[in-house]
Amino acid sequence: MNETKYIVPKSLDANNILDFLRMTEDVFKMKGQLIPNVMFDLSNVNRTNILGLLLIYKFVEYTSINDCFKNPLLQYNNYVEEELKKYGFWELLQAYMNEKEFNYRDLDFKDEGRFFIAPLALLREKKYNIEESFLPKIENYYAYDEKVVSMVLTCLGEVLLNFWEHAVNDTKSIIVAVGNKDKVEIACADTGNGIVSTLAPVLNYKGPKENILGKALIKGITSKKMTNHMGYGLWILDEIVTATQGKLHIYSEGAYIFNNHGKKIKGLCSFWQGTIIYLSLPLANPKTLSDIASVYDDDSLTEIKIKFE
Repeated sequence: MNETKYIVPKSLDANNILDFLRMTEDVFKMKGQLIPNVMFDLSNVNRTNILGLLLIYKFVEYTSINDCFKNPLLQYNNYVEEELKKYGFWELLQAYMNEKEFNYRDLDFKDEGRFFIAPLALLREKKYNIEESFLPKIENYYAYDEKVVSMVLTCLGEVLLNFWEHAVNDTKSIIVAVGNKDKVEIACADTGNGIVSTLAPVLNYKGPKENILGKALIKGITSKKMTNHMGYGLWILDEIVTATQGKLHIYSEGAYIFNNHGKKIKGLCSFWQGTIIYLSLPLANPKTLSDIASVYDDDSLTEIKIKFE
């Protein structure tokens, strides 16, 4: 029998996600097909980060929940196994590969002597208070700099709120974050309703997908007018990334937009159902809402309160 192999390239980090999307986009057309003799091959991977690990998990999760494959095999090397365990994905993957139930409510903070959130499911039945949930962990590691604490808290909250607004299924949005004294990385992904499909009807815009995605970074643009930040979320992330010379990568439904150190590019890419957001924040020159407000002479930014209801 012929075997179908999904061979993941050697490098699977924030710089190589377009290749991964190209390899995996067909699975979103395979719902219920139970294709036999499938192998997901990670044995060549020798470099990854939290974004790559998150997408490995999301691929396995989606294909398992939606019966894309019949008894698929997962092949991996020692490096991949160690990284999956290090960042909290190993048990999740094993549960799906062995067709066992996994309770997302078991996912929570993990403290490994660093700033580390991995992986956390955004559940609608759970009421989130960002400061109560995240602030103690952030302060514990970054107590030396109040601006770092404020910036990281703001960005975590805005990423989560973006997914909260689009999510319709409690098992589809997962966030993971890790930080050291030099930078913080945040990654979140789902396979639900993406930014492109939810924003286009609101804007009454039928143009190219990449332009729709680009509009999501404009101040005041939101898919839901009755929100707690009125469209500031992705715009704020974009502003903070530009000010700190960091990275913001967004992928949704066949389009992408990158802000790399203040330089933006957008285009079409292979299809991913839902949205992927990756954020890398250097900590040498942290920026807060107050800093952004001073640039735009907009004091309302300092009054933003992020709520999940």
